[in-house]
Amino acid sequence: MDLRRLPPSSLGAGVLVLALVLINSLAVWGIVSARRDARSAAVRDLELRTLAQARSLEASLASLRADLIFLSRSPPLVALVDAASQGDPLVRRWSRLDAEGTVLLFLEAHPPIEHFVVRSGAEILLRAGRQDEAPLLLPPAAGDPSSAEWAAARWPLGSSGAAELKAWVDPRALLPPFAAPSAQVVLVIDAPPSETASGVGSRVAGPGSFDAPAVDAIRGLAASIPVTDEGWDPPLRWRLVRREEEGDLARSLETLAGHFGATVALNLAVMASSGALGWVAFRNLRRSARFEAEREQQARVSELERQVLHTERLASVGRLAAGFAHEMNNPLEGIANYLSLLREELDGGRAHEARSLVDRASEGVVRAAGVIRQILAFSEAGSPEKEILDLRGVLDAAADFVRANPRYRGADLALVLGSSPLLVRGNATTLGQLTLNLLLNALDAEPAAGPVELEATVEEGVVVMEVRDRGPGLAEEVRDRLFEPFTSTRGSTGLGLAVCRGIVEDHGGRIEARDREGGGAAFAVRLPEARGEAGGSPVGARETVE
Repeated sequence: MDLRRLPPSSLGAGVLVLALVLINSLAVWGIVSARRDARSAAVRDLELRTLAQARSLEASLASLRADLIFLSRSPPLVALVDAASQGDPLVRRWSRLDAEGTVLLFLEAHPPIEHFVVRSGAEILLRAGRQDEAPLLLPPAAGDPSSAEWAAARWPLGSSGAAELKAWVDPRALLPPFAAPSAQVVLVIDAPPSETASGVGSRVAGPGSFDAPAVDAIRGLAASIPVTDEGWDPPLRWRLVRREEEGDLARSLETLAGHFGATVALNLAVMASSGALGWVAFRNLRRSARFEAEREQQARVSELERQVLHTERLASVGRLAAGFAHEMNNPLEGIANYLSLLREELDGGRAHEARSLVDRASEGVVRAAGVIRQILAFSEAGSPEKEILDLRGVLDAAADFVRANPRYRGADLALVLGSSPLLVRGNATTLGQLTLNLLLNALDAEPAAGPVELEATVEEGVVVMEVRDRGPGLAEEVRDRLFEPFTSTRGSTGLGLAVCRGIVEDHGGRIEARDREGGGAAFAVRLPEARGEAGGSPVGARETVE
């Protein structure tokens, strides 16, 4: 076709039609691009909200774990285990009543726990569960629950470690509420191969959730965030999966794309003028919509970042509670032992010997108060008061405290302190807690509670205190992170050595660990000597040294 034979009006109309087609093609491309960007932004928004909910769930798990650890070391449950080995039925009955009341109150305050068992070897000492969400005691022969939707964990009970506490947790009670009515949530429990036949795990639906087996068949936006807590036994490894329909912005762009055919027909009808005006108006509208969507998205991201920070703080509170329970357990256990011995002395009419036990119990109270003061000092970002003291008195008091514990009464604990003062500038309470932690770790590492050596000397202006044992030595897998928080090979919270390092560093010293020749481990603490400093008589100085 020869375009030169066409009338000028037809050529002009053709050019306008081509221009209109080009303009509408660009508009369609812009809608597709905007829809893709809106979907990416919606996915990121969903991931951030799911992350905030996952961290909130981890904070709840940490808080629940801290409460269970505290319960496993509570006097009623420890007394129940101790009474199980006694032949007096009256003692066993009263111990059981006390433990039952404690467990029922604990279940009442912790709805996520569905089942509870206290076991000593093969004997079931106590079993409790729920009926219609109300806690109740169950017969020992009732059997453990078999629900695959419950997560089970265990902790050693008491000081001997022969008994254990096992709890079954319903994850649905831990899931946070979801405000969006279209939210579809499922909690995937990745169980280890030993717990399930296939090793795949199970899925637990949450509030306002969809059918768990159909999770992969649902369309829309999806986010999956891992939820872990290594402090449980076995460790908890879950995944929080959340699916939602596409947001209002994506649906608006979809509707706009569906009705764009009518817009194209209208543009073809009005030709050049309507097409040009429509293109300009659409470009301005697209720009305004994009700016408004970006502003709203930025506001949502800022709010979700604030929520994530808040949940991280809650998780830190849970870890602090677990550490506080760990540090308070030793002095409280010592006080309980002294009170038990005091009862024996008073029953035997030995008032003079009982008076010394009262002083020992008072020392435990002072030590517990010192731990609480350190927690308060930590929260205020301060440092405990320090004065010049003789370290020999601190070491001797810690050794006496350990010897008075019936668990270590037959232990072979040797002190080599010398006759010269070991002057340091420090705090007697925190240094006593440091020594007590190292001695208890060494005694627990010994297969037969000894021998353990505690030696302190002065080397070139440095006071060196060393605790040595003949246990299995330092495990290779934890050697490089021995003093990091929550590192343990014995199932504890793993805060003892981390606290020791903090105390030593606060006193300007350093702590080291090594394998001992011939087997065992040695922990050395090096503190600056305070002999050349001005001041009065050192605190804790003694006339004689063992």
